[in-house]
Amino acid sequence: MNYATLVTLIQQYCESTESSFVANIPTFVQLTEERIYNSVQLPAIRKNVLGYLSTGNKYLAMPTDWLATFSMAVINSDNEFTYLLNKDVNFIRQSYPNPTSDVGIPKYYALFGSQFTDLNELSFILGPTPDQSYTVEL
Repeated sequence: MNYATLVTLIQQYCESTESSFVANIPTFVQLTEERIYNSVQLPAIRKNVLGYLSTGNKYLAMPTDWLATFSMAVINSDNEFTYLLNKDVNFIRQSYPNPTSDVGIPKYYALFGSQFTDLNELSFILGPTPDQSYTVEL
């Protein structure tokens, strides 16, 4: 099937040859392609990145080219991976209300948004707050 055949099939299926409908078919096709591209997790658009958590800091900066999180894992000193669960910021703050005493190996992460020190920097918030330095694979 080529593009011209697709346009004809769309017109036949919708039973419409009205000019503004036909003029918008390229937009429909483009939006459909974008939705498929964003919904299907293609290996070609995946990227692994290492980050580093520091003791007592519950935030992790996002990579500048971040699109979406497929998974996040904390790597301990024995090279064991602990995969974190994606939660809402409210869940993490409710579960770990005191970041200075609620410490341990992180179990959860959430998209946090910008930091007050740099409004353009997106970050993750972790719960509990890291009790030591860890490597993170995103």
